[in-house]
Amino acid sequence: MTLIEDRPLIDRIAEMERHVGLGDWDSAAPFFTENVHYQVAGRGTFSGFDGLRHYMNWQRKLVTWTGHTPQMMIEHEGVVIIEVISHFRRLQDGAELAIPCTDIYRFEGDRICDWRVYADTAEFFDQPTSNGPTPSP
Repeated sequence: MTLIEDRPLIDRIAEMERHVGLGDWDSAAPFFTENVHYQVAGRGTFSGFDGLRHYMNWQRKLVTWTGHTPQMMIEHEGVVIIEVISHFRRLQDGAELAIPCTDIYRFEGDRICDWRVYADTAEFFDQPTSNGPTPSP
């Protein structure tokens, strides 16, 4: 069963994603607190809006985000949990990637103060082959 709620913070995240996905940083900034924390998998925490932008610009050198397929979106007391299949195009070889991903957003008012992404991003780097293991980045 898929649970997709239509709630104010979920709608706000969808709008934020559009701006971040386009690299429209001036329009994206008002969606975050000044000291937002952003973490993807085990890559450490990026602090502040500049840290978030730094990570996203680095990621764009590897892949292009092409959207996602929602699986579950729930909102409860200032926390939003979103499960999706995220779609990317790897720039190295043009491969289309579909990566299961769960994001947890914590809000202060209507601004994101903490954004954690739980996904295996190894495919951003690896070029899969059928002849054995892929090299590490």
